[in-house]
Amino acid sequence: MLELEDFRLRPIQLGDERAFLDYLSQPEVIEHTSIPAPTLESLAASVQRDIAGYANSTSFCFAVAAADDRAIGICGFNSWSPDHRHAELAYELAPHYWRQGVMRRAVEAVLSWGFSELGLNRVHAFVMTSNQASIRLLERCGFSREGTLRRYRIARGEPKDFHLYALLAEDFARPRA
Repeated sequence: MLELEDFRLRPIQLGDERAFLDYLSQPEVIEHTSIPAPTLESLAASVQRDIAGYANSTSFCFAVAAADDRAIGICGFNSWSPDHRHAELAYELAPHYWRQGVMRRAVEAVLSWGFSELGLNRVHAFVMTSNQASIRLLERCGFSREGTLRRYRIARGEPKDFHLYALLAEDFARPRA
């Protein structure tokens, strides 16, 4: 568990799917992502996968939890390769908490943990080219755009372009403005 002032990062747990459904049901949350329209059943399966991934050390997704322990988002690594020392960063947040620096602090805490505790050499993220808020977040956290993957993922039935962003351990260690 990672404490971050007014919220914390904790392992995802059974029951979080209801909180995830609350915010993922809002069209603006998934508009610029490849997240399919959620159901309670699909999110319960996702929670089970995240719990198993954490237990098996294949992924490390944390719930972003408010002071009352209610999940308001997710931040973590949805895949991790210990052999190659890289992971894919993923995150999402309830709109009520947008533009308050919550996700930036969560991403920085997860990156710090990943580089120091998991020994990561590289963290990468895929972001839909239309997702300007996510692009700004990654760039503020020190990520560099490495390229564009054309028609990389299907989003609501349509192939979409995604940028590939990456951050190397030595770049994370450097001071940023």
